[in-house]
Amino acid sequence: MSNLTPISLVLGLSAAITVAVSPNDNVKFFGTIATGIGIGGFVFSQFDSQENKRQIENLQKTVDVLDKQRRHSENEKLKTIREYNALKIKLDKELELVRDDVQRHQSGNNSLKCRVSDLEHELKLEKSLAQSKIREMSNFSTGAAHQIVTETYKNELSKLGGMISGYSNNYPDLKDFFENLEAEIDKVKSWAVSELEAYQGVQNLQSLIDEGLRIQQRIISRCSDIKVKSLTTIIKYLNSLAEDSVSFSEYQNHIAELSERAKVFILEKELAIEGIAQEWITSNNSTTQKYSTEFTEVLENGKHLVHRIQELSEKIELMNQPLRWSVATRQDLRVGNIIIGYFESKGVILDRAKSDYDHWQSTLSFHIDRNNRILVPSELEPEGERLQQLCHTLSPIKFGWNAEEGLLTAWLHLARKPAKAIIEADINKIWKTAEKFPSTVKSWSRVRITGGSESGKSPTAENLAVCILLSRGGSAELYNPQDDSVKNFWTIPTVGASHEDSLLGIESLAAMVNSKTNDRSQFKLTIFDEIDSTIASLEKKSQSEVGKLISTIIKQVSHQNLGAIFIGQNANAKNYPGMDRSDWNSAVNLHIGNNAYDAISNSNQITTEEQTRLKQQCDRLTEFCSIKNTELGLERTNSVAYRFGLVLGDGKPYYIQLPDFGTYSYEMLENAVKCPKCQSLNHIGHGGNRRKCKDCGHIFAQG
Repeated sequence: MSNLTPISLVLGLSAAITVAVSPNDNVKFFGTIATGIGIGGFVFSQFDSQENKRQIENLQKTVDVLDKQRRHSENEKLKTIREYNALKIKLDKELELVRDDVQRHQSGNNSLKCRVSDLEHELKLEKSLAQSKIREMSNFSTGAAHQIVTETYKNELSKLGGMISGYSNNYPDLKDFFENLEAEIDKVKSWAVSELEAYQGVQNLQSLIDEGLRIQQRIISRCSDIKVKSLTTIIKYLNSLAEDSVSFSEYQNHIAELSERAKVFILEKELAIEGIAQEWITSNNSTTQKYSTEFTEVLENGKHLVHRIQELSEKIELMNQPLRWSVATRQDLRVGNIIIGYFESKGVILDRAKSDYDHWQSTLSFHIDRNNRILVPSELEPEGERLQQLCHTLSPIKFGWNAEEGLLTAWLHLARKPAKAIIEADINKIWKTAEKFPSTVKSWSRVRITGGSESGKSPTAENLAVCILLSRGGSAELYNPQDDSVKNFWTIPTVGASHEDSLLGIESLAAMVNSKTNDRSQFKLTIFDEIDSTIASLEKKSQSEVGKLISTIIKQVSHQNLGAIFIGQNANAKNYPGMDRSDWNSAVNLHIGNNAYDAISNSNQITTEEQTRLKQQCDRLTEFCSIKNTELGLERTNSVAYRFGLVLGDGKPYYIQLPDFGTYSYEMLENAVKCPKCQSLNHIGHGGNRRKCKDCGHIFAQG
């Protein structure tokens, strides 16, 4: 073994360990070279020294080459790093510019979205206006076109006939000409009649216009030709008369002679004429005065007689009408008037007589003497079921005969008689009375109101909205597709008057909730009336999208200091595509009257035992309200009638008595105490007569 062997062995092992443990790439590179040298030295040490020397020289050259390559690689690496850093700085600057550009584009995109939304709204308005114009144009029917052309024919022929008749009377010498002209007019009539008959079969709108204008122009043209022909003949006739007349000088001489004769005649008769004239003047004045006086008197008498005849005719007409209950303050009397009117339309006169009333039933009595035949109850009995539907009684109306008084009777079943008297104090244990309504609803912000037709949904929603605003402050806006209805008694400002407006309002509110762009400094309440009809106005594929928007509003609207009230008829959540019962569980649900039964049955948060209890309470409240309304003679639609609602989603289910319609109106907000700094109604007591605004924190003195 040569001296190189242990050195090579040590060098190779040291370098191998260094490569294994060192994290530095340069160290690893040199370590690898050293490892190779060590291994080579170890191998070469086994040969003779001359060979070793040669190998060492070769290894040294190899090491020099590798070292040179390493330095070149290092230089290239440093150059690459410098280029990378320069490129990174350049790209960072460009990235910053791109970010600024993206931000500007984003801002422009938001503005563009707002503009697109405005344009979509304008497009819908223009579309509605265009549809209205199209409907107006569609009103031009074939019948109207035929009538226009026919009226043209009648007017032109009427004018022509009147003119020819006048000319014929004024110029009797042209009688033969006008008789021949009648034949020509008959030809025009015959032609026009055939053209009009053919025109009746035209149905195409463009053909109606073109063909109608052609026939009108032809009728007018032919009538004008006849008029021109008549005038030409008359002018020729008058010219011939002028040619056959005497010369003007002869005419003047003849006039002069006649004037002289007249003067002589006048001088002879002047005295006689003056006397006759005086007698005539006296007689004429007397006759004129007498005629004026007598004619005026006769005229006034005639007017009086006509007015008197009219009065008597009206009295006779009133006397021929059946006698009704003039002040029908109770339900049975109103039903009696309906019965009287019903049989009057059938030629039967029933005059009101009396009523025997005890809340649950009533027996009405009628006089039948003014009929020209005898009426028997069996003749009227078949109408009992029809009258039950018309008068809303619980059973068919039964007719009878009161022989003692000679009156026809009608028995009415008005209400169910309770098994025992209902104590109002017991009812007050079942529901929250109307006096507690403001304090009960003041914190509500997400609300659904349901109820049948004419159950009082809209007036209740207005009472609810005003009570919320009186407590929290803020403002309200209404989307009401029935804004033009005769039953529209809203006082809250209307911002949408159609289903299209309501859909835009839902989209806008959902977008505001999602983007969290609302100004939360003041509470705002949005009300959507007829919401189920609004959804039904869409195609089925679009309905679920609106349902999802409503679900978004219900779940998030209160987080933006906003509120929403949805009003509809059906209590079942399946009538809102895209939503389920759990979505409405995030809102307070107020179900009016009979809708409470459906709401209880469809709820997934009420046990079977609780459902039974709530339905029993609903039965008692329904009966109580019916009894009270019957006692007061109130229809269920009356503004002060008793009514109630079931509240779900505000803790445990409970019933609440609903206030009278109009108890709380939007005008009350104008008279309420407002924060002088931000005009908010949302403030609390702060000692003495001072108040503290919960919106802006301002403290002010009240009153």
